[in-house]
Amino acid sequence: MSEAENSAKNSAENSAQNSSDHAQSKSTLSKLAGKVLELLEADLASDGFELLDVRIFQGGGRFQVRIYVDLIDGGISLDQCTKAARTSGMLLEEADLFLGQYVVEVSSPGIRRPLRKLSHFEAATGQKVDIKLRPGAGRSKVRGLLTEVDGHSLMVIPAGKTEEGDEPESLAINWEDVIEASLDPEFDAKALINADRRQRREDRREERRAKGKKKRKGRPKAGKTAPPKDGANQDNAANKDNSAHKDNTDSE
Repeated sequence: MSEAENSAKNSAENSAQNSSDHAQSKSTLSKLAGKVLELLEADLASDGFELLDVRIFQGGGRFQVRIYVDLIDGGISLDQCTKAARTSGMLLEEADLFLGQYVVEVSSPGIRRPLRKLSHFEAATGQKVDIKLRPGAGRSKVRGLLTEVDGHSLMVIPAGKTEEGDEPESLAINWEDVIEASLDPEFDAKALINADRRQRREDRREERRAKGKKKRKGRPKAGKTAPPKDGANQDNAANKDNSAHKDNTDSE
């Protein structure tokens, strides 16, 4: 075998090994995420939270544990996320699941809401989804319209067109092949940014209006303030004397 052929063979072997290691690493992290789910779900539920998903990443010498929660009735706030983070951090510290450093990040689901349970997918029927599949499933991911859900499979119409320009046929995805899934909404980033700017400007205007009303309310109207009576002046003077006496008594 020539040197070039040997080099090509080694390169192919290294590439295959790296791919295998990467798949094994993702599998390990997925199993670890499953353990975190089992650990946290019941305790968070008792506090009124729904644990949507746990996703774990590794980099920079530590694990990043990303926990997605919502209220059971929806509409979680920042303070409630903080409460869920304290509970999660305490339980993870006691369980000691991680060999090395880790950081916990608890957040609301956002527009790319994670889908994990059958009920999550049922609620997402008719919406666009982004699904990652396990190795050996025939493809690594599917993006498209979720049209049907049952206990064994998902039906998704893939996004885009076929080579002939037609709409693609519905694709059946085995439930067991799904590794990770989220809503995949279409949105106009520029429109969102502009809407956020408008909202901030309106908030500042409202804040200035509130401050202006407060100042006008606290300012006395001209001609309405009556001069103090002599008796009131005498009472004030007496109060000042008592106060001064008390201070002196304290100092003594």
